[in-house]
Amino acid sequence: MYNIKSVAKMLDMPAVTIRAWERRYSVVLPTRSESGHRLYTEQDIEDLRWLKVQTEEKGVNISQAVKMLEKLREQRQVVPKPAADRSELRAGESFESIRERLHDAMISFDAERANQLLALAFSLFHFEDVFHEVLAPLLHRIGDEWEQGTVSVAQEHFASSMVTQKFYQFFNVFGVNRALPKVLAFCPEGEQHQIGLLLFTLFLRRHGVDVICLGTNTPADGLETLIEQHRVEWVSLSMTDEGLLPDVEALVRRLQAKFPTLQFVLGGQGFRDVSEDLRSFLLGGSLEEWNRWFAALQKRNEIG
Repeated sequence: MYNIKSVAKMLDMPAVTIRAWERRYSVVLPTRSESGHRLYTEQDIEDLRWLKVQTEEKGVNISQAVKMLEKLREQRQVVPKPAADRSELRAGESFESIRERLHDAMISFDAERANQLLALAFSLFHFEDVFHEVLAPLLHRIGDEWEQGTVSVAQEHFASSMVTQKFYQFFNVFGVNRALPKVLAFCPEGEQHQIGLLLFTLFLRRHGVDVICLGTNTPADGLETLIEQHRVEWVSLSMTDEGLLPDVEALVRRLQAKFPTLQFVLGGQGFRDVSEDLRSFLLGGSLEEWNRWFAALQKRNEIG
């Protein structure tokens, strides 16, 4: 739970605006501490951030934005409608139980049922937990099954497409804190697995970082121009294929020489044997490590 001062700082918006939206439109309903101070949940902050994006960046007036938010909230509460599926909403629902049914729906090309299960997951759990505990393990499993020959290329592509679309829907929900450095995120040329990249990009977007996410198999040509034109300050690279390491190390060093102040963050098992001079850029795959890294980034940015 967060007090209004913390929320105002996180969202870079006046506390008076938060209180006004709360009073006039009931956009959030914070609880109160024993001393009477407002306390906001993670979901409250996400809703306020979404409204800020609509009003400040997309030119939507606040009353219309509130109506749009109400529709989004209704979608969060969607559960499977067919009678045969209602039994799926049961006591003790878990990440694993939803993940298993999503797996069956996706390899059966049943988009309607998969979307119903996704809506159920997001209505029951925090969105970051759904991505980390349901969707990421699901894609890893289907990828392994494809390599083993038990899942077809079409089935793997269908599942990957559905999950990737969900990531990009959430990328567009969060506003940007212009005080934070801009990040360029991609998988290097030859790298086809992007789940780690998508999870880290979601983490950054959730914290207000402006991210240019290029996805998988990104060629090196044109990166220098992009970095220069868009004033990129950090580059995030995700890689699982260790065979790509020599070329990627050469790319990082080339970018370092061209942009001496450019910072890097490297993630994925493909960097396991990275050269000693680049090891300081390594970042593990847990949310705890990401939170510590981001807290240090914020501190350095405030000092700067």
